[in-house]
Amino acid sequence: MKFRLVLVTLAAAAVFAQGPGGPRMHGMAGKTTQVQTYLNLTDAQISTLQQLRQSEAAALKPIFQQIGPLRQSLRTQQQESGADATAVGKLVLSIHALEQQAAPIRASYQQQALAVLTPAQKTQLAALQSAAALMPTVHQAAALNLLTPPEGSEGPGGMAAEMAPRGHFGGPR
Repeated sequence: MKFRLVLVTLAAAAVFAQGPGGPRMHGMAGKTTQVQTYLNLTDAQISTLQQLRQSEAAALKPIFQQIGPLRQSLRTQQQESGADATAVGKLVLSIHALEQQAAPIRASYQQQALAVLTPAQKTQLAALQSAAALMPTVHQAAALNLLTPPEGSEGPGGMAAEMAPRGHFGGPR
């Protein structure tokens, strides 16, 4: 029974670690200059992409309004010493089912966003996607102090600034 509780709790932690909106919705506001330059996006394209993102957020809002209280209940269950594994499991499954409802909505809006791009921009985007696949390796190399993180990043391996070693990444040692 304890093993089952640990397993369910680990699954729950993975589910609610994303936070409302999932990883794709965080940091969405405003900053587009680098991608605009890299992909050579026009102001009209940026405007269209931002409008699509706002529409996506509106379409997903009812789902995330349902997920929010479930995640709060899950947090409460996890903080209790005698958490009910069955209740935790049901919460995790409910959250997962709602997130599955969000997936086709996200995919639809991503397809609409891709349709805004020219063929040349899509080629550049494919190169960016390939680079993104290397991010775990980049974070690990930065954590080993093999790479200097880009300016404005959180620090080595994605660590928060307060956890980063002092010196190369954050002032004198």
